[in-house]
This record gives sequence, C-alpha cells and structure tokens, in this order.
Amino acid sequence: MAPRRVESFLVRIVVAENEDTTAQRWSGRIQHIGTGFECRIDQLDELLAFIANHLQHNPTTSAAGAGNPTGSATQA
Repeated sequence: MAPRRVESFLVRIVVAENEDTTAQRWSGRIQHIGTGFECRIDQLDELLAFIANHLQHNPTTSAAGAGNPTGSATQA
C-alpha cells in the first residue's frame, strides 16, 4: 500500500437570512486542523485555494497565504 497523508479541515458557514432568496449572502471560516491555520472566506474560490495550499505545501513551513493561526485577531 502506498504511503498517504490525511489532512482535516473544519468549515463554518453562516448564511445571512433575508427575504430575497435569489441574493443569498454567506461568509465563513475554514481551519486546517493539523496546524490551526484559519482563513475567513466569502467565496468558494477562497475555500478551494486554502485547501489546495495546504495539500500542495507542508503547512508547518509554508504559512504565506495560509491564513492566521488559531487565536489570532480574525473573527468570522
């Protein structure tokens, strides 16, 4: 069996409730469980970029563009 690496992510999505269901707004946060790095998101592209960054690089040595460690000042 080939070696493998398991990565875990926590995604939190908050949907703004309004009467206009055609223009639904959402925002959220994604966190890489192994490193604690997290990033605020409001577009699916940001979510995918965060995941791709952690899958392509060693997250413990490549923090550029990876978000902020847990406990930082960013709030969702």
